[in-house]
Amino acid sequence: MKKIIIPLFLLLAALIIALYAVNYEKDPPPVTGVISVHFIDVGQGDAILIDYGTTEILIDGGEKSSQVADYLDRYVDGNMEIMIATHAHADHIGGLISVLERFTVEQIWYDGYAYSSKTFTDFISASEAENAAMHIARRGDVISAGGLTLLVLHPDITSSDLNNNSIVLGFSYGIVDFLFTGDAEHKSETSMLLSPAISVPDIEILKVGHHGSRTASSTEFLSVLTPEIAIYMAETGNSYGHPHQETLDALLDIGAHIYGTDSCGTIIITTDGETYQIKTEKLCDSVTAAP
Repeated sequence: MKKIIIPLFLLLAALIIALYAVNYEKDPPPVTGVISVHFIDVGQGDAILIDYGTTEILIDGGEKSSQVADYLDRYVDGNMEIMIATHAHADHIGGLISVLERFTVEQIWYDGYAYSSKTFTDFISASEAENAAMHIARRGDVISAGGLTLLVLHPDITSSDLNNNSIVLGFSYGIVDFLFTGDAEHKSETSMLLSPAISVPDIEILKVGHHGSRTASSTEFLSVLTPEIAIYMAETGNSYGHPHQETLDALLDIGAHIYGTDSCGTIIITTDGETYQIKTEKLCDSVTAAP
C-alpha cells in the first residue's frame, strides 16, 4: 500500500480552520428599523411591551386593576402576536385577563404550573376562550414572531415554587441585549449559571428580578450579566420595601445605571440595534455609583 504523506503546513492549516470554526460566533441577525421596549408602570407588578412596527410582544400585565389594556391601545396594531405570563402571581397575570378580552392574541406562553388562585383560573379560562396557541415554556425554547425571537433561559422544570418557576427571557436586537427575569430568585439564577445547554449572556439592559428584592440579583449572576442599565418595577412606598438596598448596592458595584418605575413611571428604551435611548414618563435621574 502506498503511504500518503500530508505536509505539516497543511495539517496546521486544517487545525487552524477547525479551531476557527469551533470558536466562530455568528454575527447578530440583521435588523431593520427601530424597536421600543416599554417597562410599563403598573404599580407593584410587571408589564413589559416589545413593540416592533406591527409586531407586539407582551410580557406580564400587572394586577387586574393595572389598566394595562388601555396603555396597549396606543401601540397594538391588529393582533397581538405573543403574550407571555412569566408565572402565576396576580401582580404579573391579573392584567392579562383584560388584554385577552380586548385584543386577539395569537400565542400564549406560560410556565405550566396549575396554581389554585382565582386570578390564575380566570387567566387560563380567558386564554382558552381566546383559542390562541398555548405553550409551556422550557429552557431552550425559542419564541418568535415578526422577525423577533426570544430565548427561554428558565425554567427547566415546573415546581410549586412560583417565583422560581418564572420564565426568564433573553432578547437581542442587533447588538443590544436584554434579559427579562420575572420574579426569578437566587435558586433560578444558580440553575441558569450551571446550565450546560444555554449560557447566561452578557447584556446591556436588565429587568431586575423580583422587583429589586434581596431574594434575587445575586453577585454571581450580576457579575456574568454586567448590565449597563438595570430597571426594577415596583410601586412607590410598597409594603415589601422594594427595591432592597442590598440589590441596589449589588447593581451599583457592577457599574449599572438604575431606573425604577416607582420614581420614573413608565420607562421606554428605543434601539436601532446599535445604540439605545431611554425615555422616562416622569423627570428622574438614574442611580449610579459615586465616581
